[in-house]
Amino acid sequence: MTADRLLERYFGLFRARDAAGIAALFAPRGLYEFPFLRPRLVGAAEIRAGHAQAFEVAEPRAVELRAVRAAAAVAIAEGRLRARVERDGCDIDLPFAAVAEAENADSGDGLLARLSIYCDAHPYRLWCDGPVMAFGA
Repeated sequence: MTADRLLERYFGLFRARDAAGIAALFAPRGLYEFPFLRPRLVGAAEIRAGHAQAFEVAEPRAVELRAVRAAAAVAIAEGRLRARVERDGCDIDLPFAAVAEAENADSGDGLLARLSIYCDAHPYRLWCDGPVMAFGA
């Protein structure tokens, strides 16, 4: 699967809150990076557990993906995430950029080698600048 298809599939599974489905998109040593997480998540087990915990503390309300640009192995997109953080009872609404790198993108068996999501998480971080969603540790 190409990087742009993997990126679209990831966000579809994210909207559906499907942590196991998300983990299955990643290569065995796949890397997931998101500013709300610390540390980064590596491998299917960490990626699945991190997303499962995230879905327990935050409810994705809407994810828009637009302006996707891609070659077979790399895709870059912009988007917007709206979610409810249950712990604080607050809504977040933030623009983001995403970069996906696919492994074996030229075959039908392409998996995510890396997915990095970039956004300004500062307004939603705690005073100590710790992660809003304390998962993935």
